[in-house]
Amino acid sequence: MKRIVISVILLCAVTFGCVYSVFAVNDFTGKMLDKIHEVERAFEDGDTEKSAEIAKELSDDWNKFIDFAILVNDLGHALEITSSMAEIHSFAQEGDDELYAACDRAEAQIDMFRDMQKPTLWKIL
Repeated sequence: MKRIVISVILLCAVTFGCVYSVFAVNDFTGKMLDKIHEVERAFEDGDTEKSAEIAKELSDDWNKFIDFAILVNDLGHALEITSSMAEIHSFAQEGDDELYAACDRAEAQIDMFRDMQKPTLWKIL
């Protein structure tokens, strides 16, 4: 009987961890997408200093998240996003119009990353 109780407790803990990780990744990626939009808005307004500052925060936030890699299923894809964050920061500092392309690329990668973290029956099987 004790084994069944312990098994149920472990199952509940694993289920809670999985559900929490999905919500945490969704929340975090939403915030990252908002910051990418802030970088673009500041750049459009001609405030390259503010754009570079927000891009630095964006890159730092992503690097902190990636250090907490227990939530990440695909580290290879996460490293591509790290590269995109560095590009955004670099283009924002330089005032280069390639910033828009880098932001679009990062948005697409983050959307894909978020979708890859969602559990589906196909992924479980």
